[in-house]
Amino acid sequence: MDARLILVVDRDVAVRQSLIDLLSLEGHEVDPAEDAESALLLLEQRRHDLVISDVRMPALDGPTLIAALHERFADAPPRVVFLSGQTFDPQYGGFLADLRAPMLMKPLRPGPALELIVRVLAS
Repeated sequence: MDARLILVVDRDVAVRQSLIDLLSLEGHEVDPAEDAESALLLLEQRRHDLVISDVRMPALDGPTLIAALHERFADAPPRVVFLSGQTFDPQYGGFLADLRAPMLMKPLRPGPALELIVRVLAS
């Protein structure tokens, strides 16, 4: 697969770094952001092929980030994979079910995470 530009959004430094390391080893270029506000600033500067984002974030959460992406990139928003530490989250369960966005569960397992990311980038 060709190298892609991927944005990783998570306030947990260890999660961000593990995804950066994993994706960089596969030849992708990765931009890190610790929150959705920083992510949106980066998205205005560069066109990312994929956004991997925690669903729970202070200020702007997953639903707010998706809305902002569709507003700013109505023609072709970047693909999104969400991260979550909970298999069922009452606050975001309905949103995630309706959106049908791919999910990565924390703690991340490199093999399954990479398989999902490759599948999303190929679609």
